Amino acid sequence: MLLNQQPTLKEVIARITKKETTLFFNSPTAYLFLFTFAAVTLFVFFWGASFFARNISDVRPMFEWIPVLLIFLCSAITMKLWSEEHRQGTIEHIFTQAVPLWYFVLAKFFSCMILLSLALLMTLPLPISVAIVGNLDWGPVWSGYVATLFLGGAYISMGLLVSARTTNQIVS
Repeated sequence: MLLNQQPTLKEVIARITKKETTLFFNSPTAYLFLFTFAAVTLFVFFWGASFFARNISDVRPMFEWIPVLLIFLCSAITMKLWSEEHRQGTIEHIFTQAVPLWYFVLAKFFSCMILLSLALLMTLPLPISVAIVGNLDWGPVWSGYVATLFLGGAYISMGLLVSARTTNQIVS
């Protein structure tokens, strides 16, 4: 490796994403997010949708409620990302870095997407157990997970925008 070689775009974004993800897991925010998401999803699926009374082997009720859950949970994880930088005074440090600002934006987005992916991964035992009980069609399940990732990405993007526009964490 040459001494004057600049790190690539991928390396810089990976470093910042790792830092942001580590910050998530150094505080109780990530664990609270993951536990709440899993608990509410299971509660809604088994109790709210009357899974056993329906006598149908599908996970549609889970995917019907996930958009509502994601509104609250994605806003909970994104509300502090940029407003915390404003509050701590580190936003000026970010603005004066040799790294373009959009690297930071992309890294914060990827960090939130990692957390969302882990939350969705925690719900995977649900369709597996439904498949054991009955004949589950996996096509809608996988497409539901992909659609949930895209919807979560949209919610995270909106949350990051709102968080960047205010210095108050509660307002965002």
